[in-house]
Amino acid sequence: MRYIGNKTKLLPFLRSTIKRLRITPGTAHDAFAGTASVGRALKADGWRVTTSDIMTYSYVMQRAYVVASRVDRFDRLARADAGVREALDQYTNPVEAIAAYLSAGLEPVDGFIARHFAPLGGRMYFTDENARRIDAARTTLHAWRASGLIGDDTFYVLLAAIIEGADRVANTAGVYAAYIKRWQPNALRPFTAIATAPVPSRSRCAAHRGDAVQVARELGRIDLLYVDPPYNTRQYSGYYHVPEVLARGWFDGTMPVRGKTGLIATTDQRSDWCSRQRAPRALHDLLAATGARHVLISYNSEGVIPDAEFRSILREAAVDGRVRRFTRAYKRYRADSDREGRRYKGDEVREILYYARLR
Repeated sequence: MRYIGNKTKLLPFLRSTIKRLRITPGTAHDAFAGTASVGRALKADGWRVTTSDIMTYSYVMQRAYVVASRVDRFDRLARADAGVREALDQYTNPVEAIAAYLSAGLEPVDGFIARHFAPLGGRMYFTDENARRIDAARTTLHAWRASGLIGDDTFYVLLAAIIEGADRVANTAGVYAAYIKRWQPNALRPFTAIATAPVPSRSRCAAHRGDAVQVARELGRIDLLYVDPPYNTRQYSGYYHVPEVLARGWFDGTMPVRGKTGLIATTDQRSDWCSRQRAPRALHDLLAATGARHVLISYNSEGVIPDAEFRSILREAAVDGRVRRFTRAYKRYRADSDREGRRYKGDEVREILYYARLR
């Protein structure tokens, strides 16, 4: 999924830093999970991971990529649906078979996405055809779960596949704050749910849709707190409301949309980390709440908390008053091009990893 702050390309940097610091796998809290790429990598490296985030789509990905270790055999589903049986006969990997069936094996429907986020509803996030197919996939998946035909882990793996697939054909520049007024090449491709096999693990991992401070308090003593908070003033609830709609579902009839872009109610999903005034206090509160021995914080050279202030807060929390700082240059994420009133500060920014020993 295209995502501001996604750490997939920076995983080697993070892993090498953990190795350099000689922090061995144990219990970890990925406090701002986002697309769960770091939590998934830590799980693959032998950590017992707890993830958290205030966004529902993040919770879906946490469940799919961190918590789930296996999926159903689809026996009950195959007995109930002839189309599923045919798809399973055509694919070696059963998860890919079900994802393919959800993508192209269902009759398209004029559902919530088509009525609100496609030309049928006056917006251009998806073509009418892709919106109808996304509606069919999401509605069918909801029905399967409600009927007990699939378990929770399988549900989240397939829901993540739908969200990822929808993002691939979204007519945006990478965020959903606006749609593009002409169809981009990716938006004209057919919707395809992108299924990813779960990472097997003997350790029991957990996911939370909630505030990082509260989750940190509940966890108690752990080995590592990893923090990848928002760096700037853009609220994720407004930039990713369409994936949020797909994650929540609309089946209880209580999801009104408003405005030109179809925003939904997200008052409980606004982050203090996106405020220049409140972000330092948010950092202080999280460090006070955690019971972690080590903390690693990913930040950005253009973040709302200045480097000197960031290190000062960390020094106060560190057991020995020391803070280590590791940096890596990478290409800036651009949601749009330079224009009048919008100028990027170059194409390169620096990822910063702050480290402190807390206990």
